[in-house]
Amino acid sequence: MRIYLVRHGQTNYNLKRLVQGRIDEPLNKTGIKQAKQTGQLIKQLNFKFDKIVSSPLSRAFETAYLIAKKNNYKDNIILDNLLVERDFGQYELTEIKESFPIVMQDGFNENGFEDTETLKKRIKSAISNLYLNHSDQTLILTVHAHVIRTIYVLMDENKYNYTNFYLGNCSIHVFDFDGSNFNLIETHNNDEA
Repeated sequence: MRIYLVRHGQTNYNLKRLVQGRIDEPLNKTGIKQAKQTGQLIKQLNFKFDKIVSSPLSRAFETAYLIAKKNNYKDNIILDNLLVERDFGQYELTEIKESFPIVMQDGFNENGFEDTETLKKRIKSAISNLYLNHSDQTLILTVHAHVIRTIYVLMDENKYNYTNFYLGNCSIHVFDFDGSNFNLIETHNNDEA
């Protein structure tokens, strides 16, 4: 199964560099522009896909909708609750530069915060469930930074963690998944917006 992981477009909380987990913030004007450009890029690169699957949060669904519209995709967008962003608990809407040094420490666990092991299990389960029904298909998944970072960590936890690489809004990360392992094929950033 090939998956195009697309991070949602920018929100006002992204712009303010605030931690944004389960809070349901819509795309801002820049985010809408980014999602449209990403849809156009997918079309220009001739990426063929069978389904679009989205996190239920509006910023991801709006991104999926705008990509679908640019690519004349007529099927329903599938919502998958397992693809929702990490729950940051009391750290939601705090400044990233202040919170991340605390919450991204190995083994950090606090009531209301989704710890790394739980997050990894949830995302692996989500992708494995999709594989059961779509193993021979190509899917676009419109999701969140920590969902995408988790795929990288699951692929190679010696090389990747949740803070050591940049993930721009509407960046595209192409992986193959064989039912057990992830293989990174290519990436595309959408830094034009």
